[in-house]
Parts: sequence; structure tokens; C-alpha cells
Amino acid sequence: MSVLVVAAIVVVVVASALGTVQVLRGPDDASRAVAGDLLFFCATAVFVLVGVLGSIPVLYDVALLAALCGILATAAFARMPARGER
Repeated sequence: MSVLVVAAIVVVVVASALGTVQVLRGPDDASRAVAGDLLFFCATAVFVLVGVLGSIPVLYDVALLAALCGILATAAFARMPARGER
């Protein structure tokens, strides 16, 4: 099982690297916001995977709180390109 978790961490790190490239090269603010959201949820995924790998239950709570905050950030990012209009 630990081999699968390490493989998942590698996939998340690759996704983070590609997201970082998109943040740097993004053509507009909306794509940068989406890539920033991707980076945030990749960090949350790393918390979960390290918690599984090291059997650290407190990291599950950290990941849960981060995901809740991330959902609010996603809603805020979604309103940015529309300039607050619905």
C-alpha cells in the first residue's frame, strides 16, 4: 500500500508543478485563479497522503479544514472574472 501512496504523492507533485507553470504563463486572471485553486487542493491532497503514509490522524483534520476553506476560496475565485456580478 505504501508504494501506491508514494505513487499518488508523485502524481500530485507533478500536478503541482504543472499548475505552477500555468500560474506563471496564464493568459488571463481566470486561468491563474483556477491554477491557484489546483495548487491549493494539491497541497490538501499531500496532507491526506502523508497522513495515510505515516498514520498521522491529525493531518486528516487539517485536510478537512483546508478543504472547507478551499471551497470558499473557489467560490470567491469564481466571482472574480465576473467582477462580482451574478
